[in-house]
Amino acid sequence: MTNRIHHRTGAEAPRSKAALLGSTTLASVAALFVITGPVSAQQTVTLAPVAVGGEAPRELTTTSAITQQDIDREQPLTLRELFRDDPAITVPSGSTAAQKLYVHGIDQSKLNVTVDGAPQRNNVWHHNGNLTLDPIFLKSVAVDAGVAPADAGFGALGGAVRFATKDARDMLLPGQMMGGTAILGYDTNSRTWRTTGAGYAANHGFEVLGIGSLARGKDYENGAGRREPGTANDLTSGLGKLAYESGEGHRLQVSGEHVKDEGVRRLRANLGILNNAQGRLLNTTRATRTTVTAGYQTTKPTDLFDPKINLYVNRNRLERPLENRLTTPHGAFNADVKSVGGTVQNSFAIPTGKLTAGFDFYRDDASLDRFHFTTNVDERITGVGGFVQARLSPLDRLRLSTGLRVDHQSYRAVDGQTFDNSGLSPNLSAEVDLIGGLTAFGGYSYNWGGLEMAETALFHAANYRYAPNLKPVTSHNARAGLRYVQDGLTLEGALFRTLMENPMEWNYTTRVRINGPDLKSQGFDLAAGYDWRNAAVGAKFTHTDVTYGGRMALPSDYNAAAPVGDLLTLRGQYTVESLRLTLGASSEIALAIEDDALRAAGFGKLESYQVANLFAEWQPVASLANWTLRVEANNLFDEAYSSRSTYAQTSVITPVLAEGRSFYLSSTLKF
Repeated sequence: MTNRIHHRTGAEAPRSKAALLGSTTLASVAALFVITGPVSAQQTVTLAPVAVGGEAPRELTTTSAITQQDIDREQPLTLRELFRDDPAITVPSGSTAAQKLYVHGIDQSKLNVTVDGAPQRNNVWHHNGNLTLDPIFLKSVAVDAGVAPADAGFGALGGAVRFATKDARDMLLPGQMMGGTAILGYDTNSRTWRTTGAGYAANHGFEVLGIGSLARGKDYENGAGRREPGTANDLTSGLGKLAYESGEGHRLQVSGEHVKDEGVRRLRANLGILNNAQGRLLNTTRATRTTVTAGYQTTKPTDLFDPKINLYVNRNRLERPLENRLTTPHGAFNADVKSVGGTVQNSFAIPTGKLTAGFDFYRDDASLDRFHFTTNVDERITGVGGFVQARLSPLDRLRLSTGLRVDHQSYRAVDGQTFDNSGLSPNLSAEVDLIGGLTAFGGYSYNWGGLEMAETALFHAANYRYAPNLKPVTSHNARAGLRYVQDGLTLEGALFRTLMENPMEWNYTTRVRINGPDLKSQGFDLAAGYDWRNAAVGAKFTHTDVTYGGRMALPSDYNAAAPVGDLLTLRGQYTVESLRLTLGASSEIALAIEDDALRAAGFGKLESYQVANLFAEWQPVASLANWTLRVEANNLFDEAYSSRSTYAQTSVITPVLAEGRSFYLSSTLKF
């Protein structure tokens, strides 16, 4: 019999801080409507207008942003390379099958991660990555670490990460209506060949884009001179888009993306060698992501008509056939997470900015084929939310962003229970221009996250049940600091803190899902950079303390957090215009981490490391401006290391080390 359980959460009994901020937000929004009233529907705007005669206010700066220019310059091949210059975001070492991201040490399962607006709630198995992605398809990445706006979506407990893929117009050269791109690359360490081909066109309002990419190679060799089994590249990716934009600015777009990582992988992809009888097992693994979206928006908005509609179907699947013939559950299963949903919103121009209001909805179906049980299992989560976010500039030097979400979730658990819960998520952020190029900024958000999606593949090992008194997870996020931008110089420092209450956890002894202890991440970010016309240098430093239940977060705190400590990244580039040559370098430096909690749990010290990378990009023929050759020297000094957030050394586990010295050669031709 289904047990229907109701909790007084969120909207019924919010905490005092959340209630106060929520009431303030609602009052502010209501006051805006009363004071300003409707404005002319004839005025066309690109961004929200300010008072008559003013200019559109700037958007509040996101915590981290990667532009198309950055991606085209760096040409990242993995998720780890994509975030190489940002120490606030860490990605484990190992194969593509292990790639997932942590923001200030907070696991990806506690972030709102989207690709073209489609949430990636694919919490499949803690030994595998949670995001099968090919960075070459990306146009941009925006990260809100901690504090996120209401229209960022549901479940942004530790922040939001928004990936956007390229459109046809992003690929076309100036003056082109039709074009193509061909990329050929080779990695000397893993002997990986990578080929990418793209074709695209835009004419009479129609746009079409098709990109395909293949990467095939061998297991790489780490900095200690050992081959890392199960790390060979075997990635197939495809992206297609079709769009139409009328003369009146009505834009319709459909897109489809399919990414498949298939190959012989470690049975536990995130671990190195296990020094026991079953630890060296390898298994064919197929991880796929299919994302289909359809959307509408206008490129010629008015004060009252600036809609965005995005519908999606998303599927993440991890297939692990029973090749090892073990007679006990040992990682053999087929896990599947299917999601359908969408967002409908409209932005209204008001004299001091703009107001975005809308709703979103989703249904997540998680299922598991179990090879060692007579029955399979499944769960279903449905949710609907409404949101309002005001972005204002009441004074020339002041920018505000404040909003509120209200969400309802129904969670039908694997054991037949159904949990219904509702909650509020208010937020408030501000930027103030002080003097010259100096800006002070700060923000706070209270996030209601419902019951987090279970780790689907966990059910391959046993039958689990849920504690009937499960409480929804909530989080408090705060970030504040100073930023200086003047004449090419950028300096920034910020303090951050995330406190998560009632995160989901498992009692593996009783096979019961329960609420875990408080999860906290706090520290500071520092950044400095200088840009010239043909050169740039930059440095970023992050100090992050992550605690779980009052002790340091451990590498074994799956789906919760990972230790980060102190990380420093350096970058620089210089273009010799007369030679059409760009030279660049980057480095990542991590300080060692020692703690009693590590020793008590059987982990060794997290060793320090320093990695250096170089690249050179050359345009061989002056008349062929769109043909470039590139050479990279990655891990130049052959450092033997595991990147932060990788599972660490124990008495029975040798951690997977990152790729040793490698040279990557590539040729890119746009025509």
